Amino acid sequence: ELILGATIVSFATTLPELTVSLVASIDGHTTMSLGNSIGSIICNTGLVLGLVAFISPFKVDKDMFFSKSVLLLISVVLLIIVGIDGSITKYDSIVLIIMLGIYMFTNYKSVMGKSNRKLNNNRNNITKNFTKSKLSEVMKIGITFTIGLIMMVVGSKLLVDSGVEIAGFLGIPQGIVSLTVIALGTSLPELVSSLTAIKKKHHAISVGNILGANILNIVSVTAFSAIPNDIPILSQNIRIDFPFMIGLLIILILPTIKKNKLYRAQGILMLFTYIIYIVTLYFMYIV
Repeated sequence: ELILGATIVSFATTLPELTVSLVASIDGHTTMSLGNSIGSIICNTGLVLGLVAFISPFKVDKDMFFSKSVLLLISVVLLIIVGIDGSITKYDSIVLIIMLGIYMFTNYKSVMGKSNRKLNNNRNNITKNFTKSKLSEVMKIGITFTIGLIMMVVGSKLLVDSGVEIAGFLGIPQGIVSLTVIALGTSLPELVSSLTAIKKKHHAISVGNILGANILNIVSVTAFSAIPNDIPILSQNIRIDFPFMIGLLIILILPTIKKNKLYRAQGILMLFTYIIYIVTLYFMYIV
């Protein structure tokens, strides 16, 4: 379940972040691109997983959680390294995209290693079922997917434009809006999928979803957003955003690896840290 959450579910729920950050970069609002990806990691960990742990503490698969956590921490370190000169360029994005390939490969190996025989059986069943499917049904799925993708791109454009207007109206940096309001909006799929997972007692999917989404926010969202335009690393990112992001990941990862369980106390601490982060930004730029 953790593998499922870290692959299919996380890829699906991270699409809004990718489209919003990519549209923002293409439109020249590059601070919003990084703000959305970093803000989503903070929101996913502090708010979403904080709520999950608070509502329903659960045990985790230590080996799987450890491997995904290591990949996440490596991704964070790579982000800091490529941005140490003050910006993330299209050439820096190559490093992150290579990490994306490594992440996808490790997921593939995990699936193959866990249940190779079962996977072969499922593959045979899928083939049989597919041969029975009507062409019209396949086309219907393709059309629905295409329409959904177009709507997501249009929605992302509207969200970015609205974020720019809000920033101008309040007289605050665009990055702040993307770190808070937009990041919260694009993290809603993670919130819904994670809460649905714990309701159905599939806790591993919820934590796998967040770990996978956080990795993808760095190696996919940030990487592809840096291709149209270089993404600047602001002093605020270094002084506030990165420390809060790293702090939340430490609160999540270290106790969980040690005890093989996500505790309610962790959830409370992550929620509290997220609130402190939002309050800090509020007093810095609003008051």
